[in-house]
Amino acid sequence: MTEQLDRRADVTRLQILQAAARQFAHKPYSAVSLDDILADAAVTKGALYFHFRSKYALASSIIDNRAERARERVNEVLARNLSAMETLVDISYQLAVDDIGDTMSRAAGNLLESIGRTDRLGPQVLAPWISGYATIVRRAVDEGDFTDGTDPQVAAMLLVSMQLGIRQTSDLDDPQRFLTDLERAWKLVLPGLANPDRLGYLAQFIRRRTTVALKKAAPIKPAGPRHNADPATGPA
Repeated sequence: MTEQLDRRADVTRLQILQAAARQFAHKPYSAVSLDDILADAAVTKGALYFHFRSKYALASSIIDNRAERARERVNEVLARNLSAMETLVDISYQLAVDDIGDTMSRAAGNLLESIGRTDRLGPQVLAPWISGYATIVRRAVDEGDFTDGTDPQVAAMLLVSMQLGIRQTSDLDDPQRFLTDLERAWKLVLPGLANPDRLGYLAQFIRRRTTVALKKAAPIKPAGPRHNADPATGPA
């Protein structure tokens, strides 16, 4: 019985998270109410407060969920045993494709922009990302793709900032534009990082990754009312 209740609790919690993500993926944090989330999730207010004490706690959980999934994505890329530079590019494009087509990823990115300065939530998420990139950059220097004078920490901060900046200035609902903007940004920063004799190959590699990403990317649809959930779902 306990295991059955635990499973039900997990299902209800995920149901609420997914409903909230659908809302935050297309509307600002301030424009989403708990009533919006309740209507989307089709659960009772008691069920929501059983799992999340506030809208902020719910938003933080979405960001945490995305951070965990991003780590899994990174591990998948690392398992391919590409060069360090290719790995950085692949991670960048994988994150971009997720931002374009995955509701939880889109919502988490939006929330990081809007509430990231609250309780230092942003730095807590970005610090491991920058640290992980710095480790890969060090390997890129050792492998000869990046120049010997490249500072891994500075390069990592630049690449993370580039990804976040394009997310804000481009259009996630227009994959062609968004991924082209990402490609252009990579080609702009590369001469300041890469060894000159590697620039030609790396530019071609980035072009191929743009092409592959465009085939995978599909914008998510705006949240709409749900009609197939059980509105009587209660605390679990």
